[in-house]
Amino acid sequence: MNFLKMLKKMLAKGFATEEEKVSLRKELKTQDADTQELAAEDVEKVEALPETDPKEEDVEQEVEKAIKKIFAGEKKEISNSIKNDIVSDVQKILDQHKQKMEKGVGAYSPEAKKDVKRKAVNKFLREGIISILSNNDTKEFEAARKEMTTDGEASPYTGYITDEVLSAEIRHLMTVYGVAAREFTTVSFTQSAYKANNLATDVSVFWVDEAGSIRSTQAVLGQESLQLKKLAVIITLTRELLQEQEIDFVSFLGERVAEGFAQAEDEAFFIGDGTSTYGSFTGLLANANVNNIDMAAGSTSFGDVSVSDLRSMQDGTPQGALAGAKYYMHRSILSVIRNLRSDSVAAGDGKGVFLYTAPSGNDPANIDGYPISLVESMPAIGDDAAEKSFVLFGDLKKATIRGIRGGINVDRFNAGTVKNVANNADINLITTDREAVRWINQVGYIAIVPKAVTKLTTAAV
Repeated sequence: MNFLKMLKKMLAKGFATEEEKVSLRKELKTQDADTQELAAEDVEKVEALPETDPKEEDVEQEVEKAIKKIFAGEKKEISNSIKNDIVSDVQKILDQHKQKMEKGVGAYSPEAKKDVKRKAVNKFLREGIISILSNNDTKEFEAARKEMTTDGEASPYTGYITDEVLSAEIRHLMTVYGVAAREFTTVSFTQSAYKANNLATDVSVFWVDEAGSIRSTQAVLGQESLQLKKLAVIITLTRELLQEQEIDFVSFLGERVAEGFAQAEDEAFFIGDGTSTYGSFTGLLANANVNNIDMAAGSTSFGDVSVSDLRSMQDGTPQGALAGAKYYMHRSILSVIRNLRSDSVAAGDGKGVFLYTAPSGNDPANIDGYPISLVESMPAIGDDAAEKSFVLFGDLKKATIRGIRGGINVDRFNAGTVKNVANNADINLITTDREAVRWINQVGYIAIVPKAVTKLTTAAV
């Protein structure tokens, strides 16, 4: 009954904070089946409630109006020396925020669910105008820099941002990862392990003479076990950073973490050596069961790759994998291959035809008609070494199974301890007034039909 009373109290209040909603969901799971069924509709209503008191939002709007009114009345009292400069600048800021309100962007966008952003803007305006009316030096109107600390040390490991410009964009370079997620056959599991069958020995058929005995045959099935492993990370942020900035850091960091997860997958599934560095996965380039083409004697460098090597990869791949086959390599290796010419002679020019064809219209770039997929995690030209595999060819959808368990799980905490960046001390979220966001992803892969892909390896010294 206490649960039902709490539910009615929230509905009567007209709003529920995020913490209250989380608590309500947890409490619902502890109730018996009858209570859960009885309360289901009201719980949905609570989930739909705003997270702040609508009356407070009205107060915030009234505060803005009052500030503008006070400012308009006091402008005449401000000395002419600062009127033209400061008043004009502040008015521009007010106009900019009015436009944002009308367009529903920035702190006023529907995505900005927490009103702390609106409060931060109001605080910024109030302090600036108070500074002007008090005839303080204009430097006091400049927004203070906020340190974006992500560990227990004082150093700004991730740099600074400022309130002054109110930019909601963080500029950074994006590197394309996630080739494994795109090219492998992906299966979603409800458990952390999966056993897949493959054909170890195919059936045999026989010619039989008249009245002769027909021999028997058997299809032998093999089995591979796919064990999901956990990719995870925790990032801590100061409360000021979360509350006083217009940037949605949780969303931004989520994108960076997702790219980090994709990079870790590509590295493990393409170049993994079976150690814990790669989640104990052995990548395709290190898999002894994958078809292998050794380059000619003396060809100990990636730069020695030849037309013959690439075509030998095609010949070494079973016909059943050719229809969906692609070449997989690092972009710096492609730069070498683009200069290769076949032995056939183009009419009239006395030179061989380039093996590489640039993309045109809807046709992707290709080598001998087979598409190319660039993999940032595969060996680059600078990783040159003898007896090292560096190019793949084949149908990865036939060769591999990538297993996932749901999507990326995200949890947010405001209490507890986590390790700092250096992993040599604990950060107490309560005493340092921080919040932590944890991302977890469960993923794994197996080479179920490794013979559907072929790797190219430099010669031994």
